[in-house]
Amino acid sequence: MSALRASLLKAIEELKSEVVTMADLVLNNINEAFLAFKTNNLIKAEALMKADDVVDQYEEDISKSALRVMWKEQPYAQDLRVVTGILKLVTDLERIGDHAADIAEQTIHIGDLKNQRLLPITTMMSEAAYQMVLNAINAFVKQNLELAKKVISDDDVVDQLFNDVMKSVTDQIKNETIDSQYAVSVIMVAKYMERVADHAVNLAEWTIFMITGEHKSTPLF
Repeated sequence: MSALRASLLKAIEELKSEVVTMADLVLNNINEAFLAFKTNNLIKAEALMKADDVVDQYEEDISKSALRVMWKEQPYAQDLRVVTGILKLVTDLERIGDHAADIAEQTIHIGDLKNQRLLPITTMMSEAAYQMVLNAINAFVKQNLELAKKVISDDDVVDQLFNDVMKSVTDQIKNETIDSQYAVSVIMVAKYMERVADHAVNLAEWTIFMITGEHKSTPLF
C-alpha cells in the first residue's frame, strides 16, 4: 500500500470516528428528549435545548474535515463516495439533533399540564424512531447494506404510528377530553418523531450510496 493510499484511509477512518461521536451525542439527545416529554421533565427539556449547540458544532467541524480530505487527499471511486456520504450524513444527524431540541421545546410549552401524553402510542413511536436512527448508524459503521435497507422499510411502522396519534388526538378533540394547547403540542411532537425517522431513512440511503454508488435508484459515481 502506497503512503498516499495509507494517508487517505487514515483520514477516512478519523472522519468515521468523528461521525460516530456525533451520532452518539445525537442518539442520547433524542432519547432524552423523548423521555423528558413522556415524564414531563422540564429541567431536562431546558438542558436539551442548550445541548443542541454542541451538535451544531460537530456538524461544522466534521464538514470542514471532510472538505479538507477531499482537497488534500483527492479520493476517488468508493473513497470519494464515503467522504461525500459523510458530508450528507452529518447534515441529517444535525437535523435529528434539531428535532430533539424541538421536542424539548414542546415539552416546556406544555408545561405542567397533567395529561397522559398518549403514552402507549407516543412511546412506541419514539422507540421505533430511535431504533431506526441507531440501526442507520450501525449500518454506516459496519457498511451493512441489509441493515440500511431494513431502516428504510421500518419507516412504514413510524408512519402508521403517526397516523394512530393523529386519530387519537382528533377523537379526543371531538369528545372534548383533551386540552387544545396540549393537543397541538402532542401533534407537533409526533410530527418531529416522524421527521426523525425520515432522517434515519436518509442516513440509510447515504450508506447505501457509499456501498453501491447508487442513491434513490439513481446511479451517481
